[in-house]
Amino acid sequence: MKAVVYHGKRDLRVEEVPVPEPGAGEMLVRVDACGICPTDLKKIEQGLLTGPRIFGHEIAGTVTALGPGTRAYREGDRVVVHHHVPCGACFYCARELYAQCRVYKTNGTTAGFEPSGGGYAEFLVARDWIVERGTVRIPDGVRSEEAAFVEPVNTCLKAVRKARVARDETVLVVGQGPIGQLLQQIARVEGASVLVSDGVPERLELARSLGASVALDTAGDVVGQLQALTDGRGVDVSLLAAPGQAAFDQAVAATRPGGRILSFAATSPGEAALVDLGRLTSLEQDLLTAYSSSIDLQREAAELVFGRSVRVAELVSHRLPVAQAGEAFELAVGKAPGTLKVLLARP
Repeated sequence: MKAVVYHGKRDLRVEEVPVPEPGAGEMLVRVDACGICPTDLKKIEQGLLTGPRIFGHEIAGTVTALGPGTRAYREGDRVVVHHHVPCGACFYCARELYAQCRVYKTNGTTAGFEPSGGGYAEFLVARDWIVERGTVRIPDGVRSEEAAFVEPVNTCLKAVRKARVARDETVLVVGQGPIGQLLQQIARVEGASVLVSDGVPERLELARSLGASVALDTAGDVVGQLQALTDGRGVDVSLLAAPGQAAFDQAVAATRPGGRILSFAATSPGEAALVDLGRLTSLEQDLLTAYSSSIDLQREAAELVFGRSVRVAELVSHRLPVAQAGEAFELAVGKAPGTLKVLLARP
C-alpha cells in the first residue's frame, strides 16, 4: 500500500509499505479520509520525533478484515477510530485528565513502524483497546470526510467545556482556521453569543455563515470594538485558536475582569507568550489550557458531527489522495489563500 512516511524534520516520502495485519481482537481499516492536523505538522516541521513513522489521527474508514476474536464489528462497517483512549483506572483518569494517562499516550492505531496514528496511509490496524473503546460507527448519509472531524470536534468540545462556556455568555474566538471555526460553532451550540477575529477576510465571511454574530478583522481595533459591544466590560471568555504573542495579548485584553482565557493553539515545547501576571491577578482572570480529546465526550462529539449541529463540510478546502501527499502537505503548511482544512482521501 501507499503511505506517507516521516523520516525526520521536513522529510516526508510517499512509499510502498506492507499492509499491516490485524492480530487478536484487532481490525484492519481502509482509510477513506484523514485530516491533516496542525499538531502533526508541528512534529514534521520541527522534527520533534524520530522516524520512520506514519502519522495521521483524524481517521474515518471502512473495516476490511478482522483479527481472531474480533466480534464487535464486521467487514464493511464504516467507522471513526480514535488513536488514543485512556485506561480509566489510573490517578489521572480518576481526575478526568485522560490525556495525561500512560495508556492514553500509547498510540492505538498504526500503519507500520512506531505506532503513530497511521491515517496517512491507505490501511491501518486498530489495536484491541481501540476496537473496544475508541471506535464509533458512521451512520448512513454521513460522508467520510465529515466523519474525519469527530476527533478534532472532540478536542474542541473538551476545550469549550473546560472554559465553562455558558448560555448567554459572550465568547471571543481568536483565529478562524479550522480549529477556530469548530470552537466558535461549539460555543454557539452551548448557548453563547460568539464573536471571532482573524486577519483573512474569507475566513471571517465563513465564520459569519457558520453562525458567528460578529467577525472582526485583526487589521482594526479588535479590543476597542469588543469593548464597545459589551458596554466596556469585555467578553466573558476568550478561546485562543491562533499562536503567538499578538493573539495571546488580544485574548487577554478582550476579556473582562473575572473572565476566562483558554489557550488551545500552543501544543509544542517552546511555544511561549509573555504574561502580565499583575494584570491577570488584579483583574482576577482565569488562564486555562486544554489539550487532546476526552473519552467522556466521544459519543457527544460524534453526534455533533453526524447530526450536523457543527458543520464541518464547509471547512474542507482540499481533498487529495495519498499519492499526492506532497502537494497536500505543502498546502497545509503554506496556508495559501483559500486553504483551510486539507484531507488525504480516497479518490
